[in-house]
Amino acid sequence: MTARVFRSAARVMHRTFSEDQPATWIRSADNGTFAADPIRVTFALEGIDVDADGVRMATGKPQASVLLSDAIAIEPARAGWKHKDVFRNDGRDKLIVNGVSYDVESCKTLGYAFLQIDLVG
Repeated sequence: MTARVFRSAARVMHRTFSEDQPATWIRSADNGTFAADPIRVTFALEGIDVDADGVRMATGKPQASVLLSDAIAIEPARAGWKHKDVFRNDGRDKLIVNGVSYDVESCKTLGYAFLQIDLVG
């Protein structure tokens, strides 16, 4: 029951307090095929990381955040994967945000139900 409450709260917070950017998630499958679908992301041209001590530091790299549930709805085969692997790096996954293509550098959990994707332009 509690998980359902937090899942919907995360969606409401993401939709209410963030400005979504039009984006397309291009991803590769293990068999060499590609798929592309629109996805709602919050995008920052220069991201900010917060370490365990609460120190905020500008990364200078673009970052996108996305709801884990949105990513899994698009690519259900990745539901059982570790969160850091939902968006694959090494040129296998890309995000196109506002017409600019970015390679996925890394992906990590950003609080409950969110993923932070570090991008390379």
